[in-house]
Parts: sequence; C-alpha cells; structure tokens
Amino acid sequence: MQLMRSSLKQLFPKVRDAHAGLLMQRGLMQWEEGDKLTKAGLIKTISQVTPNNLYLIAFERWLNKTHEEGNPSFTTLAASVEGRLYTGLPLGGTLETGASIHHTYGMPMLPGSSVKGAVRSYTEHLFAELDDNGGLQFTKSDNVNKLLIQEDKQKVIDILFGKDSDDVNDTDAGYLIWHDAWWIPQTDDKGNMLSGDSYKPFNNEVVTVHHQAYYSGEVNEALDMENPVPNQQLAIQGSFYFVIEGDKQWADLAKALLQKTIENVGLGSKTSSGYGYFKCDDELTNNIAKRFAMSAPIDDSDDPFAAIRQIIKYKEEDQLIEGLSKGKNKFFEELGLDKDSDSDIQVVVQVVLEEHGEMVKNWANESAKNTKKAYKFLQKSE
Repeated sequence: MQLMRSSLKQLFPKVRDAHAGLLMQRGLMQWEEGDKLTKAGLIKTISQVTPNNLYLIAFERWLNKTHEEGNPSFTTLAASVEGRLYTGLPLGGTLETGASIHHTYGMPMLPGSSVKGAVRSYTEHLFAELDDNGGLQFTKSDNVNKLLIQEDKQKVIDILFGKDSDDVNDTDAGYLIWHDAWWIPQTDDKGNMLSGDSYKPFNNEVVTVHHQAYYSGEVNEALDMENPVPNQQLAIQGSFYFVIEGDKQWADLAKALLQKTIENVGLGSKTSSGYGYFKCDDELTNNIAKRFAMSAPIDDSDDPFAAIRQIIKYKEEDQLIEGLSKGKNKFFEELGLDKDSDSDIQVVVQVVLEEHGEMVKNWANESAKNTKKAYKFLQKSE
C-alpha cells in the first residue's frame, strides 16, 4: 500500500533538517506486511537529520533565560549520553518504537515529568527503611507495595517532588519545577554548529532478540536454539541541558540527586542493557557556561574589565597557553588590546591571574616550550 504521494517520495531520502517527529508519524512511504526494508529506510533517513539554525536560536534563548549564572532561581546540569538513549519508545507512529521529540523543533527532549519521576524513584530507594538484613521495607496501600520511607526523610521527598497521597485534598506537586531537558546542539568557538555523525541527535541502532519465543510466552525457558532476530530501532545520542527551578538550596539538592540518578541508574528504557546512562563532565559544563557568557549582555559598571574577563574566563588551558605565547598577536586582537602597550599587557596579566591563578602556578614546573613561554610572559609582566 502506497502511503505517500509520488511527488514527495523522491524528497524524503534527502532531508537533513526535517522535523523528526513528523518523519516518525508520516515518513513511511509504503506499507507491506513484514517489509523490514521500508522501516530500515525510514530509520536511516531520520538518523541523518541535523539541528537547524532555528533550533540553535531557540536553545540559546532558553539557555540565556535559565542559566544559573544569570538567574539564581534556576539550577542547571549539562550531561552527555554514554552510548545511546531510548526514551518515548511507545511513541513510534509508523515505527514500532519512537522517541520523545520536541513538538515545535523536532529535536530530542526529555520531559520534565519523566526526569522528576526517575529522580524521585532513585531518592525513595535512597531514603527507604531497611530491615535487619539490609533489604528494602515495603508498606501496602490499596494492595500495592510501596517503599517505606524513613520518617525524617519523607518531608524532603514531599518538598522536592510533591506529596503522594490518596487524599485528593492533600496533594501538591512539590516546591520545585522540573523543566524539560533540551538536547544540546554543539558549536565551535564562533557559534557555528558542528557537523558530522557524532553531532547528530539520532542514531540507527540494532537490538537483537535472542529468545523471541520465550519473551512472547510460547515456551517456558529461554533456550539457545533460536535464531537471533535483529531489530532496527531509533536511538538518541549527544548531550542534554537539564533545568530545575525553585529555591536555590532545594534546587541544588535536587541537582545532586539528578546527577546521581542519570549516572548510576540512567533514564529511559533498556537501562538494564546499558542504555540511558549519562556522564557529567567539567568540559561540557564549562562550554555551556561559556556559551551563556558570550551571549549575555556585558555590564562593566562594576568591572571595567568585564568584556575582557568574559573572553579570558572561559578559555581552555591550551588556548590560554597559545594566546600568551606564539598566538599573542591574535589573542590581543581578540581582546581588542595592543600587545605592545604596557597598560594593556598589565590588564591581561591581572585578569588571567584572577581567573586562572591556580592553573598558572602549575606552569612553573612544565617543560613544554609554549607553556614555559606563557609563564615567563606572565611573570615578567606581573
């Protein structure tokens, strides 16, 4: 059965920045019972989708509104998926499995309610009462087993996540707002989006079922006599920007629990198979902070060196070493200063030592030529 007009069929294999959600819902060109090639072709097409400039603009706007350095009401966390992530599998549309997609921009997103639920589950296990053997204790409510939470910890859970009560008049959603997590489009130092397969949000993944008859209930034991059945699915890769809004101290606690959850338990489906685990690293966090700082308005009323500080603060160590050694001309030009002016040199040295003083101390014992040259320049001009 043909599902798409012939005039459109030739366009779909070439799309690069199409709405992935629409492709999942309407991208199947034809339907034939048991035809896996058609499904594989659609997954391949979706896996080639890249973020467009509209999404980059939207993400930067969201970053500027929510980053904690500009708004103390928010606490943020940037984390990278280790491997692949499955989320929103029941939302497959024309595919058997799908992914959670931002309705407007067609990029992956993690619903705030899902993030909140995952962190709550982790926290409840963390705060649960234990028996004499170290096992979890449960209580029955409406014939459902629920974890028995330590009495002094229940109020903490209520504040972070809301009350879980059978009384409709005694419920609330908690004191924090768990926002949707946005997929992070990677950019270079000039703000241009990076290209390449590793910077695309979707990936063509193959999950092989080894015991189909056992999982379908046809046999009672999983025997190693069945033929493996490769199953192509759509997975997510890359990094996500998490945002929690509310009282700073409580939001910071929630952030710590969020980090433990995504690193140790994971998010989404198939976590028992290694999917959905995240890594929080300083480089990604620094990159997000840098992107916020570079686009935020500069206020030099309290700091006359604010514009210079904004550039120097987020330089990586190798970039700073190069700028203070062989790349001095380019570095001073970027700062809008004169490398031959003693006063301008003093300003650069002052800001570098204020922002990277501890790192500069380690250069004293380095043997690399450029590092020694950069250190000597700072010492001489200090």
